[in-house]
Amino acid sequence: MDNLEPKIIHFEELDSTNTECKRLIEANAIEDPVWVQADYQTAGRGRNEKEWLSDTGNLLTSLALPIEFPLSKLPLISCISSLSVYECISELIEEKELLQIKWPNDILYNNAKISGILIENTLTARKQFSIIGIGINITSSPNIQNFKTTYLNSIISKSVGLNNIIHILNKYFFYYLNMIKLNKHRDLIELYKKYSWRYNGQITLVINSKEFTGTFVDITDDFEILINTDNNVMKFSAGEISFRY
Repeated sequence: MDNLEPKIIHFEELDSTNTECKRLIEANAIEDPVWVQADYQTAGRGRNEKEWLSDTGNLLTSLALPIEFPLSKLPLISCISSLSVYECISELIEEKELLQIKWPNDILYNNAKISGILIENTLTARKQFSIIGIGINITSSPNIQNFKTTYLNSIISKSVGLNNIIHILNKYFFYYLNMIKLNKHRDLIELYKKYSWRYNGQITLVINSKEFTGTFVDITDDFEILINTDNNVMKFSAGEISFRY
């Protein structure tokens, strides 16, 4: 497995690791992939501008990734990021069958959220970067109304260092990134579906505050989800819907 050794920039406290990556990119301070890791975030963010609660002891990190592949493949960053976090956590736990990926990029253990990912892109004529923010609950998990959460230390018998987790993440991320470069996107999506929460099963989705029920039937090459509702297959991109779980 190819393993590009990462540069890790560590902070005791930051507003947001994603925001720090943006600052480094704007300042032309990085050319190669860089991980930014913080012990604590004062303004952590999740998807759809939701707050990401940032307790000390949990993994709070972002990868600033120069884009060296066609922009048409950019949606697959969400796919490989999810696979990387899934594989990383899978290395550390025993009951791997309880671990699943909830499209597009939440990781669930026994139907409780253990990790989330926020992807933001900087795309200009001069700079093309993807910023992959990853939070993994390790020592604690937040109380969120209507959603179950969990954390790694409640699942495994021995503790694991944050730097070790970043290196495991890095190993899988660049392995899967190479598959994008080799045009093995369908292999990636098939693997993603294998690990997916509710694949070929009933799913409750929320669109504009209204709930619908359907069957999760496929994922397109552009990483859109296909849901069959009343014999009508609907296609959605990340950010258009949310799920009840």
